[in-house]
Amino acid sequence: MHTRWLAGRTFTAVGGLLVMAGVFAGTGPAVASAANCQAWTGAQPPSPGTLENALSSVAVLSPCDVWAVGLDLSGGAYQTLIEHWNGTAWQTVPSPSPGSSFNELNGVRVVSASDAWAVGAYGDGNGTHRQTLVLHWNGATWTQVASPDPGGSGNDNYLFAVAATSHSDALAVGEIVTSTGIQTLALHWNGTRWAQVVSPNPGTLSELFGVGATSASNAWAVGEVTTGTTEQTLVLHWNGHTWARVTSPNPGGQAHDNTLDAVAVTSISSAWAVGTYETGTGQSNIVLHWNGRTWAHVNSPSPGTQNGLFGVAATSASNVWAVGYFQTSGPEQTLALHCC
Repeated sequence: MHTRWLAGRTFTAVGGLLVMAGVFAGTGPAVASAANCQAWTGAQPPSPGTLENALSSVAVLSPCDVWAVGLDLSGGAYQTLIEHWNGTAWQTVPSPSPGSSFNELNGVRVVSASDAWAVGAYGDGNGTHRQTLVLHWNGATWTQVASPDPGGSGNDNYLFAVAATSHSDALAVGEIVTSTGIQTLALHWNGTRWAQVVSPNPGTLSELFGVGATSASNAWAVGEVTTGTTEQTLVLHWNGHTWARVTSPNPGGQAHDNTLDAVAVTSISSAWAVGTYETGTGQSNIVLHWNGRTWAHVNSPSPGTQNGLFGVAATSASNVWAVGYFQTSGPEQTLALHCC
């Protein structure tokens, strides 16, 4: 079956701000009743940080239960930012910020109304050691959960994405920055604790930016690996026990950079990954599809000279959305692609 991507209507500025701004101040989430649950109208909530506010990830459990995470800045300290939509209003929800000067959340996933995960990093002072940050929602409060810090103070550790399929199974991915390079970082939650699991590092610079899963034995992680002087796509598969690298296309070729930023998984035989590749004169979008046997490059619109896709979501193999930006001249513009 031939698959094609169509350029969707560009997100409005309001829609784009949902993932870039702060939210209403509040004491905590209370899910509205089904009768009172409303579709989001686009009205932007306040931003709690006086200097900076940004949301980097969103997870939807139902129209009345949505979580978004990121960071805010007031004065000299970055703080974690968690916001909840309860069907009536957005509210900020208190969240731990264990670092004295640096705290960020990059990914969030929801299992149930009383089980959600958020991941990122924290540290003390500029240029000091960064540690993995994992927060858990139990239905009432967000609390920090102990997470591995590979290499101790000699390395920096960041988590960029999380996937969860049950109360006893979750995965988080990111990178370990050492004095000699960058390595992939993969953590697994078994219902009791987070533990580092071995993940491939095929180059001196190997990073994971996105992860998605449908079960405890079917997950994909994506990122980039430097081979020679250029970045190439990196795709790993989790079978419930080990991570293994799977061959993935590089539409920009070996002479140009190729990066994957996000992945969406709908079944054992369907997954989508998106990112960006260099063309020599600009940047074009990458869309890859897993059909149960191989990853293949799928043609997708790149309306500008500079293009990039940073997020992807799918409900089936034939209902997939990817979002990012494009630019030819002037400011960057929002971009949405839909398949099929």
